[in-house]
Amino acid sequence: MGQTNITGLDLAFEIEKDLEPEPNASEITIFNLSLTNRAALSKYQRVPVILKAGYRDSLGVIFQGDMLRCSHIKEDACWITVLSCGDGTNAIQSKRTNKSYAKGTPVKTVVGDLSKHLGLATGNADSQLNQLNSQLDRSLSVSTNPMAAISRLLRHENMSVSVQNGALQILKKGTALAKEAISLSADSGLLASPEVGSKGEITIRALLMPEFAPGRLVHIDSALYQGLVVIHKVRFSGASFGDTWEVEMECGIK
Repeated sequence: MGQTNITGLDLAFEIEKDLEPEPNASEITIFNLSLTNRAALSKYQRVPVILKAGYRDSLGVIFQGDMLRCSHIKEDACWITVLSCGDGTNAIQSKRTNKSYAKGTPVKTVVGDLSKHLGLATGNADSQLNQLNSQLDRSLSVSTNPMAAISRLLRHENMSVSVQNGALQILKKGTALAKEAISLSADSGLLASPEVGSKGEITIRALLMPEFAPGRLVHIDSALYQGLVVIHKVRFSGASFGDTWEVEMECGIK
């Protein structure tokens, strides 16, 4: 985070990601950070944070965003440092634009222009925007945060926008990312039988894998359910010193 590289210490984390335009939230707890590093973190203001987790042969980024707050608590002989973070929070909350677009301007042009003002990586945004053929039916003035305007425009196109690990992600409602489906069974990390809700939603618990992300396609092979689902929300929970190392996912049937 920032210029501080923290390795070799016990830590715990809770991360929630979904397909909404609000920043995904993360809380990272670090134990017995040195006095020097505690002082360094306390001086930072909204610096970048990258958290990697997984297994020896599949380590990957599970959170990338901005540190919003940092607190240090002493419990007996142990120092506990808690970082509250948000994915894309700095761009979503601080960037402002003041632009006007004429009637007839392609929606993809407007969204693409507003995206540049956010200063985030484009992710899959360009490929998704190329599918849009609609135009503004009236002139548009934007004097607000670009993310709010992008969200409103895409809502009318039946699309969602979110920030995933520092990059914009745009998806047509009911579709999935253009990536190979993750196969999940009892032999590959499924921890319990999926829970199927009354409206067809499916809740899954699995061992932590960095590849799980909102919009990702998963193929489930279990006694209760077999088939494809799309991840709508994912919660990462882990602690380097305990048994907790898993994800819980809320999914929709594909």
